[in-house]
Amino acid sequence: MMKKIAFISILALVASVITRPTHGQTVFPGKQMIDKTEYPGIVLGTNISEKLLDEYWETYLGRFGKVKGKRGNYTISKASIPSVSAGPIQLTSQISSVQKNQSRIFLALLADGSYVADYNDRTYKSAESILKEFSDYAALREEVRIADEAFVSSEKAYQKLIREIDDKNKEIEKTEKKLADLRGAVATSRAESEKSLLDLQNKQKALETVKMRLPAQK
Repeated sequence: MMKKIAFISILALVASVITRPTHGQTVFPGKQMIDKTEYPGIVLGTNISEKLLDEYWETYLGRFGKVKGKRGNYTISKASIPSVSAGPIQLTSQISSVQKNQSRIFLALLADGSYVADYNDRTYKSAESILKEFSDYAALREEVRIADEAFVSSEKAYQKLIREIDDKNKEIEKTEKKLADLRGAVATSRAESEKSLLDLQNKQKALETVKMRLPAQK
């Protein structure tokens, strides 16, 4: 019961200290060189590390179609994004690192024969919303990741304390058994010492009796 209460207390502490992380949501038009070809498109700046952003982005893109490519560079040849175009869209993207824990996503959308790459484009807002919605999605993934790490860390700390308590209880049990054995040994020795003392006293009397039989010296 005490272990359960302690574990619940730790969970409550974790929940009280975890705060939702803030992530930048800067979206703007831009150009990017990908495989020696320059693409016009839009850019999302964020303070999520490149490695994690790449993981989140690849998963997120799956909702638009079959994703191809390797780490950092992903494409969908016939993406389905009705808010941008009723027809298939050629999606090209690249993730790059700006500096530590800051990265960005470049997204090029070829829809109806032209790229969405300017504030004045008819579908710019719809294309922009893709990255903004992804930013919220990535922020939530980060929140879950951080909360999970905090939980795992607290769980490990709790389990370590429980192991330490169990080890100390075992030591106490061993010590108590040893003390019981020592007390038993002391009681046995005391009984034997009393017998030995009685025997010593008898031997002393016998010695004195024998000495009395010796003739007196002249």
